Amino acid sequence: MFNRLLPKNLGFFDLFERHAQHACEAAQAMQEALKALPNKAQIQCVQECEHQCDDVAHMTIELMRKTFITPFDREEIRHLISKMDDVADYVDAAATRLDLFEVKEAPKELKEICDVLVRAQKEVLKTMKLLRNMKNTQELQDVLKNINSLENEGDRLHRAGLVALFQGDVDPLTVIKLKDIYSMLEEAVDSCEDVAHVVEGIIIEHVG
Repeated sequence: MFNRLLPKNLGFFDLFERHAQHACEAAQAMQEALKALPNKAQIQCVQECEHQCDDVAHMTIELMRKTFITPFDREEIRHLISKMDDVADYVDAAATRLDLFEVKEAPKELKEICDVLVRAQKEVLKTMKLLRNMKNTQELQDVLKNINSLENEGDRLHRAGLVALFQGDVDPLTVIKLKDIYSMLEEAVDSCEDVAHVVEGIIIEHVG
């Protein structure tokens, strides 16, 4: 009862939304990069967005240290921002490999899994906006289900992409390069689902 009477610091929700927005921009820049390779400008944009995500993550942890009353448990905040940051990290890793490996053309399935990533991260952004007010938990649960469905679609595209790589007329070195990039994007989509799982736990803990 005491905790309910104390004001909550809404600064955390501002930071969650800001992080999710930067991660959206990173995913969209990756999406654009894959449309016309090589594309150093979009790859640089991914990297800049990832740095912004890191900055927001650090700000969140610093705010947590300075704040007496937090919106939910400190460990939940730390876990949430960590999983959110994983998305941007994996997108950045994929973009870096595109550049280092000098990939000239992206397979159809690689573009499609990135499309799924963009959609999933947009759902994460919706989640962060809804998290400010957990009274309408049904709407929040619907968004979390969408993320889960997109993760399943990402898994399917990942498998289809690998099958196409290994069964197609692709030289072994290119297979190795593209397989690595596929894995990074698939991990990014998985991380969106990880964020959804953390939020589900928060809902159970604080709403019931």
